[in-house]
Amino acid sequence: MKEEINAQPIDTGTPEDAAKLAGIEAALGEATKSLEAKTGECDRLKSALDDAVNAYRKLAVSASPLYSDDIISGRSIEEIDASIKKVNGLVKKMRSSLEAELKELTVPAGAPERSAPETSGLSPREKIKQGLDRK
Repeated sequence: MKEEINAQPIDTGTPEDAAKLAGIEAALGEATKSLEAKTGECDRLKSALDDAVNAYRKLAVSASPLYSDDIISGRSIEEIDASIKKVNGLVKKMRSSLEAELKELTVPAGAPERSAPETSGLSPREKIKQGLDRK
């Protein structure tokens, strides 16, 4: 994106002015080259960062069966970490909800213990009658 500058020739006047102008033009040329090199380096670093973030996302998705590409998102490592924390919070909430629901639905295994019928409130005659009826 280098812009060409159409400058009118400058009347340098003295040889000293011409030397100063030549030095400034040389410095400007070097600065332009340096800027172009830094811009290229910046573009390469951005590309490398994007590759690293994508690799991190793939690694995070493969780390747990709870994660998938559509729920782990982000364009930086921090955003991906925040997405993972959000998913983990949601999974934890769902798990505790399902466990609470499961506790309500559990039925004890086996038959209940056999116990003698409650006879404390019966008269002796009723107790004898109940005992004879069982046989």
